[in-house]
Amino acid sequence: MKDHSKESLPTAIQPQELISQPDIDQMCSALYQEGWAVLDNFLSGSFIHLMRGDLMALDQEEKFHKAGIGREQDFIRREDIRSDRICWLDDINDTQHLFMQMLDQLMTAVNRRLFLGMNHFEAMYAIYEPGQFYRKHMDSFKGQRNRIMTLVFYLNPNWSAEQGGELVLYPEEGDTPITTLLPKAGTVVAFLSEEFPHEVLPTHDTRYSVAVWFRIREGDIPI
Repeated sequence: MKDHSKESLPTAIQPQELISQPDIDQMCSALYQEGWAVLDNFLSGSFIHLMRGDLMALDQEEKFHKAGIGREQDFIRREDIRSDRICWLDDINDTQHLFMQMLDQLMTAVNRRLFLGMNHFEAMYAIYEPGQFYRKHMDSFKGQRNRIMTLVFYLNPNWSAEQGGELVLYPEEGDTPITTLLPKAGTVVAFLSEEFPHEVLPTHDTRYSVAVWFRIREGDIPI
């Protein structure tokens, strides 16, 4: 069995080298103006390869489980609503550690520009097998102030429209999509969690992604 905890990284790579200042500026500007942003080629091909390798090793070790909806006492599994499998990132190896350092850098940069008060994040891998989906939903509801910003990083090289699995982002009111996004490797979508319903359309091929939520810890909500 592969020991993915020893996954090697390029020797001189630093978290700040994973993302560029122009990409951070573009994301912040779009979030400020529209509440959402899509950036292509946000992560390098070499780092995507490492993330895919980490995800696949964890899957081989049966670390993934069926996803559900709700949290804690409200958690239930409803495969008519959501049918993917997930695995939370726990900073268990060099690849995850570098990714989380990059997330911390990005969260700090967004806070400086948009004053969102975010101070914590969580991240999970998701695998959608052919035929799987996630119906239209919200990541956070108005007034809860827990998940502030959602990001999804895609890990699927050479993905085409025929493979399906698009993310569809909707306005707060209405059913006309704002954007429909192919889950192509290197692409990231970011949006304010309380404002945008979204769904994952049925995929026709195995689809890999990393979902991230920038949060405010309970008890740390600014007055």
